[in-house]
Amino acid sequence: MKKNNKLECKLESTKDIKCSLEDSKKNNQCKLKKDKNNKFEIKIYKNLFHSDNGVHELIYKDFDIKENKIFLNNSFFRKNKGFVLFYAPWCSHCKTFKKEYEELAMDYIQMFPFGSVNVENVKEGNDKLKVIAKIESVPQLMTITKEGYIKKYDSTYDYDDLLYYINVNN
Repeated sequence: MKKNNKLECKLESTKDIKCSLEDSKKNNQCKLKKDKNNKFEIKIYKNLFHSDNGVHELIYKDFDIKENKIFLNNSFFRKNKGFVLFYAPWCSHCKTFKKEYEELAMDYIQMFPFGSVNVENVKEGNDKLKVIAKIESVPQLMTITKEGYIKKYDSTYDYDDLLYYINVNN
């Protein structure tokens, strides 16, 4: 319900509380949290990335699951190796890594695509994708093979190592 230009959530049950709020103009994500006084508060988070900065925000429907493997079927990434970052908008490590990731994306936009998945985006089904991709912590960087298969990136997340990976795999 909307009241006085603020979003509110009415809880119907104390069992298995689920709350979903949308702000369609700003593409915000909401999270319901219990504070130390057992009161509920709603936190609103925006996606961290935008294609204007070279990083394409992806959702569940951009992926196919075949034979327990996850394939990216987004046309921007077709037949290109690249990166996909699984993140949560509230994560301080994700926010810290954002600058380097966008910088690389802008520097290599023509030769190496960069994507991101907000694992908190329940509306688009990204929470299911998080489970299927076995994302246990964020940020989690995945690589995209030429066939579109995504697999875990197993090196450090700094600019030089990522740049090395781009140059070797391009």
